[in-house]
Amino acid sequence: MKPLGLLGLAIGLVVLVAACGGNSDTTPEPATPTAKPTTGATSIPVTEGQRLFTANGCGACHGAQGEGTGIAPALSGHTVGQVKRQARAPLGIMPVFSPSTVSNEDLSLIAEYVESLEGDHGHMRVSDPGAALSQHHWMTLFALEDDSATDGIHHIDHIITQVTGQHLSQMEQAKTDAEDGNLHDAIHIIENMLAGVQVADLTPSEMHASLARSSVMIDDIAGTLHHLDHFMERMSGDEAVANQVTEIRELLESGNVSDAAHELEELTGTAHEEEHEEPVHSH
Repeated sequence: MKPLGLLGLAIGLVVLVAACGGNSDTTPEPATPTAKPTTGATSIPVTEGQRLFTANGCGACHGAQGEGTGIAPALSGHTVGQVKRQARAPLGIMPVFSPSTVSNEDLSLIAEYVESLEGDHGHMRVSDPGAALSQHHWMTLFALEDDSATDGIHHIDHIITQVTGQHLSQMEQAKTDAEDGNLHDAIHIIENMLAGVQVADLTPSEMHASLARSSVMIDDIAGTLHHLDHFMERMSGDEAVANQVTEIRELLESGNVSDAAHELEELTGTAHEEEHEEPVHSH
């Protein structure tokens, strides 16, 4: 059964075609990033990552140098981890780039090229302010999980201009935590906002199951286990689910990432069904 919560998330993030959220409060003014030149160079050499970026059609949507276009945002300001996550487990309308399409080695080179781009964040206009707000929450979470405090704070600043009351105070606390290097605390604030405020059909366990799958798709095993732990805090009373999580852990330990990702996809659907059909009580 398709997890409806994630379908709602995909619809809400329909213009998110790279690891950067949209923004409803600015006119799209794409940046013009350039690759960092080598020391002493008078011109910018074409790196292997840049060549692969072009060869794999990335520039068709994001611009020849990742400067952004009318259908996709600029890519400057994003880390290797963020680029890999969006390529392997994308949100929005961006297609999946599986290892059979772009190898892990090639994806790493592309991601390193994107990380080298300089310039300001470029955003796309989104007609639905609520969708734009959700995008910034997700992009904050992905940035902080990749230890990119600067990018996370960038998105938090956008959120702060659009919220009030307790939501505002929570985001100000998240910004303070990020500035102080307390990324773990900031991440939990953003997770609570996503599960409790921003995506009405997304339950906490569903969110952690989907984030676990996203993490495993970029070989972030520690991140996968982290989200599985939080998932089990919500679903610990279900023996069948506990057995499935145990199986996933065994697959990860044996290096069987593909099957673990498949099991996590099913786990997300299970979480959606359980939490939407029967209330789950905290222990």
